[in-house]
Parts: sequence; structure tokens; C-alpha cells
Amino acid sequence: MARHYHRASVLNGVQNVAAAVGKDPVAAMRMVGLDPALFATADERIPFDKVNELFEYCALAWNVPDFGLRLAPYQKIDVLGPISLVTKIEKDVRTAMGSMMHNLFIQSDMISAAMTEVGDVAEIYVETEEVPAGTRQYMQLALAVARNVVEDAGKSAVDLYEVTFRHDDPKLRPFAEKYFRCPVRFAAERNAIFFDRAFLDRKLDSSDAAYHPIIERYLSTARQEVIGKFSDAVRQEITRQMQLGNCTLDNVAKSVRVEPRSLQRRLNEENLSFRDLVDEWRKARAALLLRQTRLPLSEISLALGYSDQSIFSRAFQRWHGIRPLAYRKQSGGSCLCKRAYRVQLSSTQHPGAGQGRDPSSARLGKRLGGGANRPDSNSTCDRVIRQRKLNEAGVQETRGTSLFGARLLLL
Repeated sequence: MARHYHRASVLNGVQNVAAAVGKDPVAAMRMVGLDPALFATADERIPFDKVNELFEYCALAWNVPDFGLRLAPYQKIDVLGPISLVTKIEKDVRTAMGSMMHNLFIQSDMISAAMTEVGDVAEIYVETEEVPAGTRQYMQLALAVARNVVEDAGKSAVDLYEVTFRHDDPKLRPFAEKYFRCPVRFAAERNAIFFDRAFLDRKLDSSDAAYHPIIERYLSTARQEVIGKFSDAVRQEITRQMQLGNCTLDNVAKSVRVEPRSLQRRLNEENLSFRDLVDEWRKARAALLLRQTRLPLSEISLALGYSDQSIFSRAFQRWHGIRPLAYRKQSGGSCLCKRAYRVQLSSTQHPGAGQGRDPSSARLGKRLGGGANRPDSNSTCDRVIRQRKLNEAGVQETRGTSLFGARLLLL
């Protein structure tokens, strides 16, 4: 089973948007090397990089900066295919969302999602692996679909407090705020939607209990078809837990439903170890952060789970044969391939976004239990989450950096 895939259901709506703006979706598919027949095969697995190349091409060539948002009305909970069946066996929106996130690799092995609850605010954040074309349009779609899924599961509209994007895109702001009907902030720490956590308590109309084993077997079969090797399932769980900051052998073993010793034994049968797979994730993520951000090494070290910068530096030299700062200088500290792709499609570059605090800060700050003058509600939310994780681990926080991943300072 090839890695780096996405179910073709992600193409839902492309033909509709094309018709609305008078463009040819078949020509766009062929332009990026995708078979137009994929429009009719939702369960087919297609390369994740091609999905993003198509989305970015359409946004630029068709002059539709909100292309991802325009796809969202055509992608409700059923776009997740077999994953959506968990709403038939879970008791409330909270457990359904958790189960869907756990099975998200059936949809794609390049995306992960997690949910946190602080005060009376729930946050769902989504991460993707980087690809040459970029993932801006995909992330628009991903956050919009996240809201769709929450609403479809709870069978009611949900009012968002705020939406945040990691990238900076001033042209998108009016489109995004109109679509999400809430303040939207760019250049944030992560891609996320915020809403009232009470919505997660909504009960689900579960089907007859007799069907539960059938649905569970169906999901199990879908997982096996996607995963292939046991190590692929472990990789997926390591990715999810490293981003949450709670990746341990015991936690990963529990999530893939084996004992820690069995996990190690089965990985050994593939000539791998748990440490090998954690190092694999760290190696790729470290290179990404050095290329695309100007984070100090101390923050990259913490984002990768290292308590000491010197340990990270030695590990990076072992992986890449070069010191971290030398690697950053050599790579230019930015994703040149992404820039080249955009220049190829359009000679017009998006101007940089202005700095400033969104009015949503005070609103969300109040929801988290603070005053109206709280300087940065999202970083406050991060601090609450981070301190809770550290308390659970019996560690006191000593610096202002998120275990999930430090703030990305894009060049």
C-alpha cells in the first residue's frame, strides 16, 4: 500500500465550483496529472500531493482565492466514508469526534486531527504534512469540513468563536469570515476552530446495538485495507501523539490495541523498533521546521520532544550529516519549491499581511475565563493546554513554549 494518499471523495465539489466560475475541471485534472474519472470514484486512493497541486492550481488559474471554502458545502460528514459510521455506535458528539480522529488515516495518511477542551471552549485542530504545491486551499477545506462534521454529528448548527490559520493570507480574510461567520485569524500557532464545548455533550441517535459489531468489523476491515503493514498503523499513531505531545510506547500500544511487548515484537519482525519510527518522524519534522520557519533551535527541540537542545543537535547531525543551523542556511530557510510553483501559475504574488490583533481575542479570552484585555487568547489557550499536560506528567513548566509545537515564524 503506497503512503501519502487521500480518498478521492476530497474532489467532491470541484466540478460544481468549476461550473460556477465557467472553468473546465477536466482540463484542470489533466493539468496536474489526475484522471478525470476519479470524480466518480470516491473510495479510490490518490496521491496527496496531486490533490493539493490541483487545489492550488484551481485557486490561482481560476482566480478563486477561497477555492477550498467553496468546496466545503459539497463535503459533509459522508465525505469521510466508513469513518462516518462511528456516529451509529458512539453515545455523544465528543466520543464520535474522538473516534473519527482516531480513524482519520482511512481518509488520508497525511492529515491528523485532535481535540482539546479548556474552560467552556472546545478546539479542533488539523495538521497536514507539507507538499511542494502547499496546503493552503486544502486547509481551508479541512477546517470547513471539521465544522460540517461537528454539525452533522450533532444535527444542529454550531456557532464558532474563532477560526485560526497557520499561514498568512490577507486576501482570504473577507471570504473566510463570511463563510465561518466568526473572526478569522492568520499567522496563528495552528489551524483550528473554536466553539462551545457544551456542543460535544449532545447525544447521538445510535442505531440498534445489534448492528454495532457489524459496523466495528467494517471499520476494522477498512483500516486493514489502508494500513497494510503493522508498522504503518504505528507510524500513524506516533504522528498523532507526537503532535499532541504525549507520545509514549504505552500510549501508542494502547491506541493500536496491543501490549507494549507485542508492539515491539511485531515491529522487530519488520526489522524496526519504536525508537526507529519516532526518530523517523522527528527527522522529517525537524527538517521541515528548519526549512520553513525561523524558530530558534531551543523551540524546535521542545516541539520535537527533546528536553535539551544539545541532544537535538546531535540527533540532527546523525540524521542529516550536518548541524541544524548549517542545514537551515544551506536550504535557504524557506520552501523554495512552493514559491516556484506559485510563480509558475501566476506572476502576481500575494502581499504580506499586516500585523495586528483581531477583535476576537477579547471574546475568546472571556470564554477561557479571563478579562476583555487579555492580549492573545489563542496563546492563553495554548498555555492552559500545555500546563495541563505538564501537570499530568508531574513536570513544572519552565518556559513559554508549546509542547504541541512552537509558534511558526514564517519567513
